[in-house]
Amino acid sequence: MKKIILISLFAGLLFGWSACTDDSSSMGSGLTADEITVEGLVTEGLDVRSFQGVNLKDLIKPTITTAIPEEQLSYAWYLYGEESKGGYKDHLIASGKEVDYEVNLPSGSYTLVFEVTNTETGYAKLAEMTIRTTTSFSKGFYIMKETEDGNTELDLLNDDGLLVDLISGISGTSLQGKPYGLSMLYDGWYINTETNAMDHGAQVFVMTDAGQIKGYLTEDMSELFNNDNLFYSGTMSANERIGNFVDGPIFNLVLSNTGVLSHKASGYGGSTGKLGYPIGAGASKYVQVLNAMIGYIYWSDSEHGLRTIDYNVYSPNVVEPANGVEFPDDLECIASGTNVNAGTPTAWFLCEQPSTGDRYLLKTASTNYVDAATKVDPSSHLAHSTQQSFNGHTASYIYCIDNGKAYAYSLEDGTERDVPTPGIPSGENITFISNQWLRFGSFLGTTYNFDNLIVGTQTGSTYKLYFYDGLNGGLPVNAATKTAEGTGKVKSVRFISPIIANGMDFATGELNPFPLSD
Repeated sequence: MKKIILISLFAGLLFGWSACTDDSSSMGSGLTADEITVEGLVTEGLDVRSFQGVNLKDLIKPTITTAIPEEQLSYAWYLYGEESKGGYKDHLIASGKEVDYEVNLPSGSYTLVFEVTNTETGYAKLAEMTIRTTTSFSKGFYIMKETEDGNTELDLLNDDGLLVDLISGISGTSLQGKPYGLSMLYDGWYINTETNAMDHGAQVFVMTDAGQIKGYLTEDMSELFNNDNLFYSGTMSANERIGNFVDGPIFNLVLSNTGVLSHKASGYGGSTGKLGYPIGAGASKYVQVLNAMIGYIYWSDSEHGLRTIDYNVYSPNVVEPANGVEFPDDLECIASGTNVNAGTPTAWFLCEQPSTGDRYLLKTASTNYVDAATKVDPSSHLAHSTQQSFNGHTASYIYCIDNGKAYAYSLEDGTERDVPTPGIPSGENITFISNQWLRFGSFLGTTYNFDNLIVGTQTGSTYKLYFYDGLNGGLPVNAATKTAEGTGKVKSVRFISPIIANGMDFATGELNPFPLSD
């Protein structure tokens, strides 16, 4: 695993994501602050891809205006991150008018300082700007897909285009079994083999219905976890089916058919990322967070009902039906989501009764009771849909696919409407839909925030994804702002941001839409 670390810095919790240019000066005796003027630094900051041979001298062309003779001037460039120690002068990267520096940095936000000094008087003029770095894997949409031979692969849509078949590119072969789950951990922990110490960073996990699992560090796609090393006890049991990984303020949760597992997160000092013994009955991949400091609500496959577990990962509690609420006791969950459009976060779980095919929609705004249970109208598109997703915060919708078309089911009154898909040719069969967004607050920075409705079509062995931005009430208005086309069948999409979040950030509700379970 290759990571280049500058000045003992690993782009951790980051501040100051809004780009800026600043001028300041240190005064020598009898001089005025306008003796040296520096222009040409990029006011809005720069987004730079690390490890791609990018040199800052090709992007930044400063202009210095002064009456001071050239031989009396010296130049220096400094670069530091939020976790850097000491003053800016401890972090010299280049001397001279040009900033001759190739960017090979961990993903993060850095401050670049240009210092022009009058060597006779000691007067120095400073100008600064923001440099935002990503790697090829640290920012983009991860796409889990089923291959033609029925196995699992991973593509990635980043700013440069589509990277295909990452798993086979790393391991030599795709992951055995059909796609089952795709999860992100922003505060994932592991043992860094270069330092032999605990470390953390964003991770992506891929799970199949055959019980296979891979966990990668999104900074460089180094493989961290697999069936042989994820558990302290040794190789994962052949009967284990992990469905979801969930970030938490104290512990990160792992939902499996054996129960709820966990490892310590930043709020508890971190860990190796390995898993011990489960608690509670068998869980599933369907889990939602109403409030991370109160707890998590999930579907138990083995007990055919909802359970809650708090952020300290104590024993799960049964979520009982509220007075007057009834539903069959043999349901199986097929989709879930959380909606905050009405102001109060509400989790919903779409379930099906195997013996009848009837579907029921369970909703709760607490971790104590199922507040409502409605039998879905058998004539509705939701009742016959082959794939479901949710709108989290711009409309009270469940999105679904029925007979190759997309629909929006109202969580408020059960009505349905067509989802407009401008720009998709009429001959393309819609097979996938998902609302993906990022809503970091100012504390973490809003640079990478977005809100997309992603609609996927299938033509033979080729998939195409359409990313709609600027939604109006949860529905697309204009044509897709970007597309991706590859081979295989899309089953899940997850976005990863290069911002590295601390586990306690998840208690604020800033990070959305985690977790997803489509």
